[in-house]
Amino acid sequence: MIMYLPFQSRIKMKLIFYIIAAGSLFIAGCKGATDTDRLINSKASLPSTFKLSELHQKVITSLINKKAGTMSILYGTEHFKNATEESNLNEPGNSFTLVTWQQQDDAHWFGARIPGELVSAETVNIGNHTNFVTYQKFTGRNLLLSADTTGQNERIHFILTQKPSIIP
Repeated sequence: MIMYLPFQSRIKMKLIFYIIAAGSLFIAGCKGATDTDRLINSKASLPSTFKLSELHQKVITSLINKKAGTMSILYGTEHFKNATEESNLNEPGNSFTLVTWQQQDDAHWFGARIPGELVSAETVNIGNHTNFVTYQKFTGRNLLLSADTTGQNERIHFILTQKPSIIP
């Protein structure tokens, strides 16, 4: 013998079924909190021996080289920020650091590219006289000082001709 439920009882049963199905999907879709070690990009971290904060440098601009697959950030002293507004980059006391990383895909955001392995850090310091400029290049994960001095005048020119980012 087949029993049929009244119309309103069938609607209540469907409603309960949909609520249970939606709740099950909601619970199945939730995952635990992501481990903080997976959220921090340790590959892109600077070695502890290379401290930009001690140099009192702040972000001036960022660059992306799609051909080489790298991204860079130019840091400079607050003195540099004021000098750029006056278009006088060669003012004595200015200090710059250009840090470059290989790009990598972001595992947490589809299509995004983030810094990967550390490639190099280049420093330019303008001494007490505008004709006294020092340049150093540090390479590799541990930022070891490079003895290669070829092309340093072009790199100094490249760093000194960067335009600061406009921040509203």
